[in-house]
Amino acid sequence: MKTKISAILCFCLVAIIALAATASAMPITLNEVQLDEVELRQDQVTRLDVEKNKRYDVDVLIEAQEDIDDMEIKVFVSGFEYSLSERAEDHKGPFDMEAGEVRKFEFEIEFSDEFDTDNYLLRVFAMDRNDAETVGRYPITLDVPRNSLKIEDIIFYPETKVKGGQALMTSIRVENNGEKTQEDVKVKLNIPDFELAATTYINEIEAFDEKETEEIYLRMPKCGTDGLHPVEITVEYGEGHYDTTERVYVNFEQDSSCIVPEEATVELIIAENGPAAEGEAEAQELTQTSSNTAKIRKALEILLLVLVVLLVIIGLVIGFTRLGRNNQEEEY
Repeated sequence: MKTKISAILCFCLVAIIALAATASAMPITLNEVQLDEVELRQDQVTRLDVEKNKRYDVDVLIEAQEDIDDMEIKVFVSGFEYSLSERAEDHKGPFDMEAGEVRKFEFEIEFSDEFDTDNYLLRVFAMDRNDAETVGRYPITLDVPRNSLKIEDIIFYPETKVKGGQALMTSIRVENNGEKTQEDVKVKLNIPDFELAATTYINEIEAFDEKETEEIYLRMPKCGTDGLHPVEITVEYGEGHYDTTERVYVNFEQDSSCIVPEEATVELIIAENGPAAEGEAEAQELTQTSSNTAKIRKALEILLLVLVVLLVIIGLVIGFTRLGRNNQEEEY
């Protein structure tokens, strides 16, 4: 008999401890929850077509049964591979609500590439600063679009800086996040600042697989503006009906032969005797230019021409003089 009484007392004690440890529910009602304008229900699985790396609206309509102080609300989806680092969640609060008040709370969550096509729970978690909490669990199934390609990585060689006249080689990795195999994927590379462009193709990328292009070769010009220049990568697929674009930057340094030397200025100091004070000199700044050289050359050419003419005239005078003397000698 004593054993039965002891067992009953132990059971009651455990039940009391368990009840004390259980958090009380928040005095609220989750009237409506929508994900991307689709109403969710706790007793029914909702199938959704979602696009990866895109933010979706979550609207929660809450009615307060009593006055509430310092309520916080969190919406989240968990259970995928990298949920600790790429969480699909949003959090707001604290809020105060009065009894009978109905309010809509708006959130945003993002589904990363790591979400698989599978079943998940969207949880709505409301809590206060103490131990009151309410959790709504809404089953959802995530589907992926039929056509969805993503530029996963862009690899340059050389990686850090390309010099003028060098070749820039680029490899592009494309990931298929859709459920349909993509064929004849067109990959275009464009550097608008230098008017350079190139195109290559990937024959086939199966669903949930990735492929890398062959190296795209572009010869950089020797001269240009040093610094970062945009590089646009465009992937076209689905017979040209779909495309995605990424922009990165390449660091360019022009060839040393493109550097134009500055014009040299020579300063000549001439010391003069006379009225100038002792120890002082007058400075004249002379700039050597091509125009001065041309003027000197022109003057020398004119002087040479004058000398030639004078020599011709002198030669003629001497010739006529000798001819006259010869004629006089013949007469005698």
